[in-house]
Amino acid sequence: MKLTVDYTGQLASVAGVSEDSVELSGGETLGSVLKNLAESHGEKFSELVFDDEGRIRSTLLAALDGEQATGDKDNLELSGVRELMLMTPIAGG
Repeated sequence: MKLTVDYTGQLASVAGVSEDSVELSGGETLGSVLKNLAESHGEKFSELVFDDEGRIRSTLLAALDGEQATGDKDNLELSGVRELMLMTPIAGG
């Protein structure tokens, strides 16, 4: 199954694209997909997505088919998910 990954803000900038397409074979987790994407998009992308322990940053917003992911995002299974939107925190005030 095809998963469309949409990047916003800093992630789109460091990835050099606003969208990727990932083929899922089954059993993938959000963490495993993001690790593969980080390998493709480099160290700066990885720093925005993962903390120093290699876990998905708690501040990273991930929406799966329009619903915000909560809980243990690293082990969240993606079976049946068609769209993943990723957004880093926005500063300002």
